[in-house]
Amino acid sequence: MATYINYGEGEEDATVQGAEWLQQVIQTQHGPDAEKAFTEEFQAVFSDLESTRQYNYGPVLDLFIQHSEDLFSAIPEARGEDRVKEIESFFALILSMLEMLDDEKHLNDSTHRLCTLFSSNDEQQPELRLRLLMMLYNTFNNPDFPVRYKVFKSIVDFSAKAGLFDQVLPYLEYLDSWMVDWEPYLDVEEKRTLYLDIAHYMRSMHKRLDSFNHLKKYHKLFQDEEASVIKQQKVMDSTIQLVKDAIQLPSVIQFDDILTFDTVKALSETKHKNLLELCSTFLSGSVGDLTKFHEKNGKFFDEYDLSYPDAMSKIRLLTLATLAHGKSEIELDQVAEAIQEESDNVERWVVRAISEGFIDGRIDQLNHKVLVKSAFQRKFEKEEWKFLDSKLTQWINNLESVIKFIGDQKTLKEGAA
Repeated sequence: MATYINYGEGEEDATVQGAEWLQQVIQTQHGPDAEKAFTEEFQAVFSDLESTRQYNYGPVLDLFIQHSEDLFSAIPEARGEDRVKEIESFFALILSMLEMLDDEKHLNDSTHRLCTLFSSNDEQQPELRLRLLMMLYNTFNNPDFPVRYKVFKSIVDFSAKAGLFDQVLPYLEYLDSWMVDWEPYLDVEEKRTLYLDIAHYMRSMHKRLDSFNHLKKYHKLFQDEEASVIKQQKVMDSTIQLVKDAIQLPSVIQFDDILTFDTVKALSETKHKNLLELCSTFLSGSVGDLTKFHEKNGKFFDEYDLSYPDAMSKIRLLTLATLAHGKSEIELDQVAEAIQEESDNVERWVVRAISEGFIDGRIDQLNHKVLVKSAFQRKFEKEEWKFLDSKLTQWINNLESVIKFIGDQKTLKEGAA
């Protein structure tokens, strides 16, 4: 079967070709009576189209979509690839007609119908259905097409349900820019739903860090929201998950951002307030603070399915970063005392801190020191701004001194000449 691109060109109108192909499928699946009924209906709407010469393909499009529900079950086991190509060609024709619709409501309604059609069964030809959904998304080049979000959401949901979400992953890096394009047509609840669903789908694939990052985007959308909304069970459950992820994931070492979320702050008024206290410990506390927290809340880690040894590893690295901040060198004995570790194990922790980006430096084994270039900044508040200001002032003064020295040398040379 030919791929339908142009209308009214060649020996036979592509719409007629599509109708003839669909007639054959209907006859095979439902018998001659069903085929006859479809043929008569097509002839009626197509005759109207030809007689008016207005090229309104809407009625033909509706008829084709109406009779497309059983196409996916018409793919035989033998030589199924040929039928798949035919179905793709038929829907290429449908999408071509969709583009030609002038009535915005009809366009939107037809797009929704196609999304529903393609997503209706995740076990029957799932890869073909996903390709068709992607074809539908790409049919409209205009990035802010009003229902493009709806099509994308259908792609995301269907791919996850069909076990094909990995095929969508490469496109998620463009999501934030697409969300800007869709902004005029989205309400905040649609944005939240998309980010939360993607976080769930990522988690089911064991992509915990990606899930955490999308969960953060979800929670950002609750800033300045009413307390009644923030305290909804679904929101509270996702807040607990967000905090647990931050505690558990080794690569999450920044806590000042999530502690500003209104949803996270709301934990202070619930029975889960200890989660907030633990996050605050990772923000600015020490090994000793975590030890005290554990002693005070013995069952806490088991209750939330958290690993105390993993938490201790993270706080040791963060404590080491704090110790190194603003210094050019630190004694290994100081490190041992700060992270409450045996001297024989200190170098191992320093190497880990360097490899995982907590500090930038090297070990001077001869002098039992850590030579520091820079260290991870755990929080950035008033005191940190003061520190940065002093550093900038120092750099500016040094630069001015260099400029003055160069100027003086130039003056001396000119005088000598």
